[in-house]
Amino acid sequence: MSRLSGFFILSILVNLSSVYGITVITTSGKTFENVTVEKDTDKELEIIDKNGIFIRIKKDKILKMVPDSQSPTPELVVDESVPTGPVTSPSNTNSLPEHSLLLSQSVSNDGAFQGSDLFGERQARRNHKHYKDVYESYFLTSSIELLGLPKQFKLGMTIMNPLVDRTNTDSDLRLQSTPGGADQTDIVNKSLASGSLLYDPTQVRTRKEKNGLPDYLFTRAMYDHETRLGVFSAGFLFINANDPIYVMRGYWVIGWKPPVLEWLNPQFSMNNKMLNDYGGVFQGTHNYRLSLSHEFFKGEKFRITPSLVVGYADVNDNVDRKKGVSDISPRLQFDYLKFFFAMNMMYRETPSLVDNASYTPSDGIYADTNQNDGKVIDPSKVFGYANQYILNQISTNSPNELVKRELIQHYQQQHIIHSIFFFNLGYTMKI
Repeated sequence: MSRLSGFFILSILVNLSSVYGITVITTSGKTFENVTVEKDTDKELEIIDKNGIFIRIKKDKILKMVPDSQSPTPELVVDESVPTGPVTSPSNTNSLPEHSLLLSQSVSNDGAFQGSDLFGERQARRNHKHYKDVYESYFLTSSIELLGLPKQFKLGMTIMNPLVDRTNTDSDLRLQSTPGGADQTDIVNKSLASGSLLYDPTQVRTRKEKNGLPDYLFTRAMYDHETRLGVFSAGFLFINANDPIYVMRGYWVIGWKPPVLEWLNPQFSMNNKMLNDYGGVFQGTHNYRLSLSHEFFKGEKFRITPSLVVGYADVNDNVDRKKGVSDISPRLQFDYLKFFFAMNMMYRETPSLVDNASYTPSDGIYADTNQNDGKVIDPSKVFGYANQYILNQISTNSPNELVKRELIQHYQQQHIIHSIFFFNLGYTMKI
């Protein structure tokens, strides 16, 4: 605002103050409310407050002047026969926000959260595939943010619905009486060899396990508080999964957006696990997050937004209690009008954080006793007749138990995938 236009607005407020009161705010932050202007010169403003005290202020010390609220006192309509108190006229519908919801939907080939792969690695286990860096576990993401709330409140939810591999399947290729039960293939073979029935044929068969890709529901509620030290946030994040083991994960989230380096939009947050699911293994874990981003061509039809999120796990679970960088997650998003396309990567700097049975099941011949070597069981090297033949040959030709164990583990294990790549293609609109 130019100095000329500033004085023009100031003169208008001075004239109005003869009829209505005004509020004067100085550059030092001092406020004079409900005052009237006694005298206005080129250099000074003389005002009288509600107590009749005379005050003189230099105009170069005035930050702004605003008129006091002139809303008329509403006329009360009271029906004394009904003790409901005063009845006021309903508010004008035009006062409601123009939009109620911010809807965003996208299709992706995989998803990640704090160093964990949400779909791809689970898909590999159920389909006997290698763990790899690019999966085809496609799913639809739908996010809703509630608009029109007070500025400090944020409320929204995100649901992830897999488009492939939703049904359960037989992933261990064993003859069992219950899903995930003991393998009874040897008993069936002995029955065939001896000619006598040693098992119940109505119960022993191949069975489907509960390994369909699950639906995820993320719900979040946050409160922002603005201060001179930046914006502080606090709230909750809950993750529900349509899964027989991971029922719900709840996090108490604390965030801070400092008033520095605004071009990079830095934000710090702490995700503190607080719910007791999966036997309490993950209760009390902490993940500290730092995010940086910048939107180029803001306000234009075509926009580019690179971003980076770095996470540090203070405690990965209550059993292993490992620490380290959980993930380094860069993202490059392109927006055109309401549509967007994003390329993502999750890099696991500390693979030992997920080198455990809590994250990756150890279903090989030998349990994964070394949880610091960055190796896990390869799902494609465990079940099936081809694998069984190779494992039998190793067992038969090994000179001793130590050599047999080393050869079998070498055959069945692979290194944890450090980098996982995925994309998002979707749109965002207001409703």
